[in-house]
Amino acid sequence: MRRLVAVAACLGLAGCGGSGGDGGPGGTAARGTQAPKRPSAEEQLGALLERRARALQAGSPRRLAATSAGAQRARDRRAARNAAGLPLRRVALEPRDIDVDGRRAVLKVRSRYGIAGIRGSFAADRTLRAVRTGRGWRISSSTSRRQRFPWEIARFGSERTRHFTILAPAALAADGLADALEAGYEQMGDVLVEGVLRRRYLVVVAGDATMAREMTTGIRGVATLAAISDSAVREQGPADRVVQVASQRLLVVWPAFSPLDAEGRARVVAHELTHAALASRTSGRTPGWLVEGIALYVSGDRRVGAAARYVAGDAGRVSRRALTLTGLSAPGSIGRLGGDGQSAAYAYSSAAAFYLTERFGRKRFLRLYAAFNDPDLTEPTGAELTAAAVRRTLGLSLLELERDLRRWIVTRAVVDPFAP
Repeated sequence: MRRLVAVAACLGLAGCGGSGGDGGPGGTAARGTQAPKRPSAEEQLGALLERRARALQAGSPRRLAATSAGAQRARDRRAARNAAGLPLRRVALEPRDIDVDGRRAVLKVRSRYGIAGIRGSFAADRTLRAVRTGRGWRISSSTSRRQRFPWEIARFGSERTRHFTILAPAALAADGLADALEAGYEQMGDVLVEGVLRRRYLVVVAGDATMAREMTTGIRGVATLAAISDSAVREQGPADRVVQVASQRLLVVWPAFSPLDAEGRARVVAHELTHAALASRTSGRTPGWLVEGIALYVSGDRRVGAAARYVAGDAGRVSRRALTLTGLSAPGSIGRLGGDGQSAAYAYSSAAAFYLTERFGRKRFLRLYAAFNDPDLTEPTGAELTAAAVRRTLGLSLLELERDLRRWIVTRAVVDPFAP
């Protein structure tokens, strides 16, 4: 990381205060005889970033536009107007690398902000370009196709409830969202036996699928999801154990969320809050089916019937890896699927979670979840590691578990084809 630090230089030739030295009795030490050193281009650009951050936090279009040039001025005015009134705090633009080439510069920057009352800060990387003008350095462009902040897309308003701060597009009537969030939070308190809920969470509402894609990265099929839990964590050690949760937010995709009834909305919120509550206990090695399975279980989202239809081929043809624990053992494996494949993977993960808790009990299911934090399990991440964790906590092989699970899924569908 490259940090720019302003260094204060002592310009006097003698010590501070008192008399004596070469000046003799009544003499005065020489002061101010050296001209101040002109800041380097990197230091000037660092100061420019600080001014931009202060202007954005203040929601001042005039001050933010004063730091930019050309077409970027209009974009800055719009962003500052969009941000005005939001409870922003600790807005920062941290330079990671500054490459100066004559009168032009390219800046790699970590853009960061916080929300009043919400723990942590939210960050994304940006590439800025700057040009030196007669009035000093100015930003000429800022690039970020994904992980954009809300005010970079549209004007947002804020609402505060007991456990949430909601940022939603000002033009969107998010009716019933606050009630759904609080209902989901209350449901979590009844069933969560592992993990800790924070007192308050940030919720950002995407008005459409395009906006959801712009505010996220690395998630396929985001348009079909009703909500996403987004946690920024720092992992450490051979087990990729989480040692810090830097920030957490829930992203609600309104077109998919709004048609749900009250029960469905509360279930979605409980699902995403499960991810948030378990973020500090979820190893970076935990398989995708288990991460999603536990959230589906805690939120009461039982999809055994759907899993049976996918296994039988009655719900359309999907990739085989979406319907096996082996194929879903890589971390983030479900997020890389799309369409029917992702729906099938969610159904299969739900069936696996409900099967495991019915057969082995909730405590052993949670021990399986925690096993991936154990550095003594040294198998490669994926199917081999999952097999080792299953054998240690459940006492059978992954192939045996897979066979028994599929038998259970099919039997359930035959006995009661209309069961959830």
